[in-house]
Amino acid sequence: MNRRSVMAGALLALALVGCKRGEDKGGGGGQGKARSATAVGGLGVMLAEGPAEDLRVTEDGQFATYLTKTRKPTVEGIPPQMRLGTLYVVPVTGGSPRKLGDGVTNVPGGMLFTPDSKHVLFLTGYNLANQSGALHVLALSDPAAEPQKLGDTVAYFLPSPDGTKLAFVDGGVLKLGPLPSGPFRQVGGEVSNAEFSPDGTMLFFKRRLAAAGGLLAVPVEQPPGKQAEPVKLADQVGDYVLSPDSKRVAYQVRTPTVSGMYDLYLADLPELKGRKVASGTTAFAFSPDAKWLARNDGGKPEVLGDLYVGPASGEPARKVGERVKEAAFSPDSQALGFLAKYDQSAGAGLMGVVALPDGEPKLVGSRVPNFTWGKDGKYVAFLSRFLKPIYSVDLMLYQVGAEKAEKAHPGVFGYGFAPGALVFRAGCIREGRACDFKALPLPKQEQAQPRTWLQGIYSYKLSEDGNRILATSARMDSDTFDVAIYDVKTQARKTLDQGAQLPAYFAGQDDSLAVYVLKGANAGVYVAPAQP
Repeated sequence: MNRRSVMAGALLALALVGCKRGEDKGGGGGQGKARSATAVGGLGVMLAEGPAEDLRVTEDGQFATYLTKTRKPTVEGIPPQMRLGTLYVVPVTGGSPRKLGDGVTNVPGGMLFTPDSKHVLFLTGYNLANQSGALHVLALSDPAAEPQKLGDTVAYFLPSPDGTKLAFVDGGVLKLGPLPSGPFRQVGGEVSNAEFSPDGTMLFFKRRLAAAGGLLAVPVEQPPGKQAEPVKLADQVGDYVLSPDSKRVAYQVRTPTVSGMYDLYLADLPELKGRKVASGTTAFAFSPDAKWLARNDGGKPEVLGDLYVGPASGEPARKVGERVKEAAFSPDSQALGFLAKYDQSAGAGLMGVVALPDGEPKLVGSRVPNFTWGKDGKYVAFLSRFLKPIYSVDLMLYQVGAEKAEKAHPGVFGYGFAPGALVFRAGCIREGRACDFKALPLPKQEQAQPRTWLQGIYSYKLSEDGNRILATSARMDSDTFDVAIYDVKTQARKTLDQGAQLPAYFAGQDDSLAVYVLKGANAGVYVAPAQP
């Protein structure tokens, strides 16, 4: 048995025998605090006591952060969900919560974990006027560590893909260096945002519109004995995308002759010499294997461009779709899905799929607002709006290479893929707050029908192996939710707790735990075994 399982078992044992200890209070902590048994649920053990919001969990599932004493800023025009509060972190296997800072916001970019889950980065004293705060970093694995301040007026920050470097914009100046404490060198001024190449060797950054909106790049590591100078690719740059192999960057440059339109340029690394490959481009992407580049070309202010796909090197491409709004490669890079003849007023188009490298494009659905690929790249699922005999939004499934798509289920609200199945919510009532959760086994057998896994659910998360579902159900007596775990193989379901607020997360090694926040008399952050 691993250490995480032992700790989780210890917490559960405390829940069963430690009721008197539940009276202990102090420091905002609630580790091991138990509650009186309830008719349904009540399996969670308190990690932190008191009202909490904005629960988040590290990628490795070992730590949870949350905000307390939250308040909505009294400023007009801000998102209604925006809050400022005090940030805490606690191990999901139990321990004392640590206060990290005050005035932390829940808006995107206010707090981040590094990809390796070793550090948490956050802004304190968040200033709504200039959307910035003081940047701090904390090493999560050291219980005695204190947050280190890295900048005073930071509006943007981003860790490298391996979690060892950090780029942040402090007072408009981009700084770059190793985590956790630098040194951080100044890279450029008037910077709005930045992005590391996937291999972490180059840093791309955009300057503010007041500074011509230029796109520049600089090596992350400086040559011995001299400072690396940024290289400008272009001014008036829109979006940009780096290829997964870090060998190329595709970027939009504003068209000088047509207002609001962009041409697409492509540059190889490290030379960074751009060349034009398309005009009037609004959508573009590299394939996951970095061999292909898809882009729409020839667009005008009121007309979307046609979709072309070709080698990622920018060599001539072939046309595969007309007036395309959105395109996405399959995870295995063997096909490309897209929405063609897109009607912008209706927010829908024709579902198109083309097999690579030289398959014929196929239109397999109409009035399609969105689509998604299965992880193996063999199937694409999409919604289609049917007008007759009655209006219905139905889920369709297309297997790459087939002649046509098949209807998976009518009246669907939300869908995705799990290992060996297409999963979705259907049969919804209460304005979509209570739905059946169904699964269509894959590969699809003839005449196969979806199976109902759960009833009355609002949201769900799949465990990493796809064998368990963490589901929430909206209560009718309050604005809270019940949290339940479901085993796909045994079909066993168990309610973990009642009165939770969204979201709930899998946590721990192998998603062995569930972490969530309860409201009401027993308010706090809780953990429970994620097994039915």
